[in-house]
Order: sequence, then C-alpha cells, then structure tokens
Amino acid sequence: MIYDYRLDPWNNVLDIHNISGERHTIPTTSPFTVRLLEVPQKTEPTSLNVVCSGVAMTEVAATPEQGQFYPDYRANVTGDSNWNRGELLFNAADAGKTITVSYRGMGTLIDSRLPSMLQMSFSGSQQGDREVSLSKAPSSWDRSEGSGVFAGGKLRRYRGIPAGTYSLQEILQKLINISSSTEFVRTLHDCNCDCHNDCSDDSGP
Repeated sequence: MIYDYRLDPWNNVLDIHNISGERHTIPTTSPFTVRLLEVPQKTEPTSLNVVCSGVAMTEVAATPEQGQFYPDYRANVTGDSNWNRGELLFNAADAGKTITVSYRGMGTLIDSRLPSMLQMSFSGSQQGDREVSLSKAPSSWDRSEGSGVFAGGKLRRYRGIPAGTYSLQEILQKLINISSSTEFVRTLHDCNCDCHNDCSDDSGP
C-alpha cells in the first residue's frame, strides 16, 4: 500500500507510524539493496531493526560486511533532510536471504513501484450475463455442449471483473486479459437461383 507523507503542515509535526514485520528478500545480483515500503525516520539511536534468520543485523554507516546493513540517508528528497529513499544496502554474502524489518515510517516514496503498490477498491461490473442462440454453428468455439448430429451455437457474454481491491497493475492486467475487438463484415455474392418462378435472375456463377 501507499501512504502519504505524514506531515501536519499546520504544526510542522510528523505523524510517525511504527512499522513491524515487513519482509523483503535481498537481491541475488548487485546492487544488493532493498527499498522499504515506507521511508524510515532517521533517529539517534536508530529505530531500524533488521532480522535475518532470527539474528539481528548490525546497522553501519559505511559499506556493510556480512550480517550488516547500511541505510542510505544521504539522498535527501526535495531538500528535506528527513526524507530519503528508504534503501538498505547489504553485503553480497547475504544475497538471497529473507529479512524482516521494523522501523518508524514517515510515508511512501512514489517511484517505479507505483503500479504494484497503489491499491484501490472497485465495484463489480454492472453488465449482466447474456446469451444469444445461433441457428448455425460458429466457425470456431471455446467448448461444446450436448450431443447429436446437428450443430447450432450460442453466444454468451459474462459479467466482467468482480468487486474487490486491486493494485493498479492488477486491474490493468485484468482489463487486458478480457479485452477483445469485434468486427462486423458485410459480404456480397452472386447467386444462380434457378428457381423457375420468373424472378429473372439466373445470373451468377
């Protein structure tokens, strides 16, 4: 989820939330960085607590060794010294390990993670299910029903995406999955009716 920068502009006070149990996996390739869901508040002593396999890792202010992590507080955003990217750097020896992080969160930094983090509630499709019977079998079909020699067909339309909470990425993918295009084609042809009823139209192939 995405959370606003928790700053009360009237009193210039941050509404800090305690974040606990946030799980991440350290990448297996360089750079060995993890970006937290929220920006951590820089405090003395630190409020960051990183645990790996039940063992607390040590925060350092330089390149980390195995079992250590380095929070990058250098990247101030919009000139605010309290604001940073929420990135933690790890040693290559810890690559692929799962960590659990607790910290004091100030809100979410919007970046390339937006499509998967932004979640919204949607109502369900307002279109009802429909069915149309066809006198002839379609040239292609998804499945067959019944048995026998003579074939007909049915065109069915089903209700779309159900109500729920989706990330921006999820809802766009669902829309792509059910998207389609329809083409109505008028066909022209000649006919040799040979009907012997004075229709005067015996032309055609």
